[in-house]
Amino acid sequence: MITRRNVLKTGIGAAGAAGAAAALAAPAPAAAAELRPNNLAERVKRVRAGPLMNLEQAYRVMEEEQLDGLVLAEPINVFHLTGHWGSLAKMGYPAPAYALLSKDQRQAPGLVMAQFIYYYTYADGYFDFPLQTWLFSGWDRRLQNDDSSGQPGGEPPANPAYIFEDKGEVDLREIEVHRRSTLHAALSEHKLSADARWALINAVKGMGLDRGRIGVDHVVVNAIFETAGLDAVPVYADRSLRRIRAIKSPREIELMTFSAQANAEAALVAARAARAGATYQELRAAFFSEAAKRGNLGVFMQVDTIGAETGDGEFHEGQAFQIDCVSHGFHYHGDYGRTVFLGEPSRSMKQATDAIALGWDAIMEALRPGLRYSEIRPIGMEAIRKAGHDLDVAFTPHSVGLMHTDDPGRADSPFYIKEDVVLAENMIISVDCPVRNVGLGGSAHLEDLTLITADGGVQINDIGDRVIVV
Repeated sequence: MITRRNVLKTGIGAAGAAGAAAALAAPAPAAAAELRPNNLAERVKRVRAGPLMNLEQAYRVMEEEQLDGLVLAEPINVFHLTGHWGSLAKMGYPAPAYALLSKDQRQAPGLVMAQFIYYYTYADGYFDFPLQTWLFSGWDRRLQNDDSSGQPGGEPPANPAYIFEDKGEVDLREIEVHRRSTLHAALSEHKLSADARWALINAVKGMGLDRGRIGVDHVVVNAIFETAGLDAVPVYADRSLRRIRAIKSPREIELMTFSAQANAEAALVAARAARAGATYQELRAAFFSEAAKRGNLGVFMQVDTIGAETGDGEFHEGQAFQIDCVSHGFHYHGDYGRTVFLGEPSRSMKQATDAIALGWDAIMEALRPGLRYSEIRPIGMEAIRKAGHDLDVAFTPHSVGLMHTDDPGRADSPFYIKEDVVLAENMIISVDCPVRNVGLGGSAHLEDLTLITADGGVQINDIGDRVIVV
């Protein structure tokens, strides 16, 4: 029986485009799916162990930018501080949870979210670090016409906490016991609030963030600060948060290494299965499938410079084409680029791949703390010109992490213009090396992820061959 696995082994499109499409559409075998080993368990340990955010960097940035704290609602930032990227956010609910951080380093980070979601989703994460937690349930409908109810500040009464009823027929499962105990611990810390607004106000006051300059990332948070009678001044903090995310914590570096390696392996397996007659969309599907087997989720794959989701083409013998592959594991991204030769390449394409390898080697030797982004491309271009190559190569650096491009923007522009970043220890960057010329007989690219160390740079995915020959 022909299965997707057989097709990948023998090469996508080995029997031509029609044959490849038919093979990829073949029904799955009746036997149970094989569960393949991956490192998800190791990644889970890192996420559960504490805030992934580099708190030392966060406190440094807050001090430099005169911020007294952060109140965050964008899922990427809530996850960075709490480890929680909940299903409501993935479903499209705006601002379903909030994370707070005070410049007072003695305080644990704060979390605000719906009580039932905390019980039914957050508790399932088995996080193992302290958070200050404020939960909300909804207005008590029995008293909803009396919005003062004698509570401080006119806060309405909250509904009692809701959990699933225990019918008592059998002992509770361990997960149910854990959910109840986790919720009980949170409710013993702070009382339930009637809604998200009141819970966030109570959290802000409880953490002393109701005064001073507070970094925010969402219009909802900004609106609450402006309407709640607080003395705090909300400051849009996207640039500050990107500065924080740029310098990785030790566990972030481990998670990035897992993701980068899985991404590179998936790209290599998919690319080596390409054959004349297959389509670009089939290659993308193969990459996404291979990434998933390794615990990553596909984000995009550019094939032969075509990055549009609906873009397609058909491979032919002798083709030279670039791939740029991105996937993430626990939201940390891998980014990997190579040139693929289907058969013997043309002389011009061989020279192009030799050139970008020379440039990248020169750049790798120069990467270290203190080097500016703007200084990187000239190093690569000088190397290829000295070797006699007349090519335009991007040599574009960018920080990679919870976003594919996670660099701070310039402070003097309301529009995003990438800052001329200075490399620092524990940054993870890519330097994109695509050839920006046409008429060479194909397209070429080279890209790996590099951890900036105290005295240089180290690639965090296997480098392997610079060119993939099929």
